[in-house]
Amino acid sequence: MTIATAPTWKPGMDLPYVVPLGEHGMLAIRLRAAWIRADRSGRPLLLPPAVRVLDRLRATFTTPATLTPGFIISLREAMGLTQAQFAGRLGVTKMTVSRWECGKMRPGAVATAAIRKLQLQSQRKGVKIVGHARTNQVSLTSHPRLGRM
Repeated sequence: MTIATAPTWKPGMDLPYVVPLGEHGMLAIRLRAAWIRADRSGRPLLLPPAVRVLDRLRATFTTPATLTPGFIISLREAMGLTQAQFAGRLGVTKMTVSRWECGKMRPGAVATAAIRKLQLQSQRKGVKIVGHARTNQVSLTSHPRLGRM
């Protein structure tokens, strides 16, 4: 469960946010004001760009028991890879990655191990969240000082 620190939040303000990362600790980030609006009760409501950032961070830094389609998509996007690039790193076809992401297939033991290895590489390289002010688009990429993923 994710915990928002919003006791004094008001519309138009950035939102400090804490994401538990299982046994590994937690990650504190600041969600941009453009990614949040107030719900009917005045509490912060996360818009799709904020949810994408949180999904990508969770995919990079947590290890679920099973690889769900959403997890695979979020990890691939967090790494800044297309389906074809992700497939190339795993030694499978783009169609296989597409089938995993659509839930038509699940990765086998060898592919699961390769995905976990890519995830570990991403964790070691670090990530940087880039928010585009005008479009509210979000990208999550490797940290420039630590090299490309």
